[in-house]
Amino acid sequence: MILRNFEKSDIEQLQKHENSLSKADLEKLIQTWNEKKYFDKYFEMFAIIENGELIGKASLYERSEHIVSCGLELYPEFCGKGYGTQAYSLLLSFAKQKGFIIAVAQVHADNIASIALNRKMGFEAEDYTYVNKKGNSIYYFIKSLQ
Repeated sequence: MILRNFEKSDIEQLQKHENSLSKADLEKLIQTWNEKKYFDKYFEMFAIIENGELIGKASLYERSEHIVSCGLELYPEFCGKGYGTQAYSLLLSFAKQKGFIIAVAQVHADNIASIALNRKMGFEAEDYTYVNKKGNSIYYFIKSLQ
């Protein structure tokens, strides 16, 4: 498994999963992702590749100099096969190499698989749900990268 930046050659595989977006929209999205900035902070979106196939996306977003927010999305047909653990390990390793010392993640309160994955990866969360800016009930996970 590898994590890498998205390329134009990924558009066809992306369309299978992001079918509401046109090729032109996906090309613009990839260009934006590869700028590695969002609101003047570090942001990086990775393609999760297994045996040459795009199986999901992973992201890192700088919250502060030492804190990074992590996101992971496996496409449904690849869930429950151990790919999440592999991808998350690579993502956290990359975040640590970038100099971040704390990783955080927001997980929808009803996403049992993602909650289990975050706990498996050593993240901790209070037994309390928060309502995020989008109005979703979430658990807020945190992990030291040191």
